[in-house]
Amino acid sequence: MTAKLRQHSLSNLVHDCNVNLASFRSVIQGIGTPSDSANLRKEVDTCIKTCMKTYEATKSCVLPQLKHEGTEFNKYASQFIGCVSACVVELKRCEALEKSFPQADGPSSPLATPYIPELEEILESLENLITVHYSTSESSPDTKVTPRRRRGGTCRPQCMCSKLKTSYA
Repeated sequence: MTAKLRQHSLSNLVHDCNVNLASFRSVIQGIGTPSDSANLRKEVDTCIKTCMKTYEATKSCVLPQLKHEGTEFNKYASQFIGCVSACVVELKRCEALEKSFPQADGPSSPLATPYIPELEEILESLENLITVHYSTSESSPDTKVTPRRRRGGTCRPQCMCSKLKTSYA
């Protein structure tokens, strides 16, 4: 029961991460356009902070349970990693847009700059944990079944063309 509850809450958290990322993408598209204003920059800052809170909450749910859960949980963890990766890209895009189109009455440094290293750290820790998890959970090479190479009994590479049908009627 608790595993189902954790999966449900994790799926909700990942969904919230995706929704917040989509709203952040939507807002930063206004930077450098005629609708760019102090209110838009405040909205960008609010979206960034909301995304970061959601990512922190999801990270707190994912990290402790990753080694002990099944494939459904790992599916959501993989989606979360993709979402964090996309957010890093969007934060860098936002930073570049803010540098290209600075506001006269706004802050001197881009709003996204302090959050990029934090999200990159989350992404790196998740990727490292996934790598360690899968490298230690695999069976030993002795127990793996290796597929045999298939090859026809009479076929040789030289006569490959003779086996093909050449009639197009």
